[in-house]
Amino acid sequence: MLHQPDITPQTDLVRTRWRGARVSNRLDCETGVLLRALLQPVFQQATSWANLRRRLSRKGFGLGFHQGRLVLTERDSGERICSCKFLGHPLGSLTCRLGRAKVLAARDGLGGGTLLA
Repeated sequence: MLHQPDITPQTDLVRTRWRGARVSNRLDCETGVLLRALLQPVFQQATSWANLRRRLSRKGFGLGFHQGRLVLTERDSGERICSCKFLGHPLGSLTCRLGRAKVLAARDGLGGGTLLA
């Protein structure tokens, strides 16, 4: 008799939260490497800011600003994960390739904002 593992339907998956983002802007190196590998094609193949946001959203991520830096966020909670510079895609290089980003600045005085397009 062969063992067949239980298959969990997609809707029953337990979402994990990104922890420690408020205390530190650093991820452990293993998580960083995995995120870079997962998101490298997404950033490289994006043709516009809107296209980049759509591609990231399909993977469960979003973009935002924190202290004036472009950051990767968890799509549903908006929790900050890391800077895009940490992933090898600083705002300056993305701006050169995709054009100037349209950002709605937050009024919290913390340099936050929402990417509009």
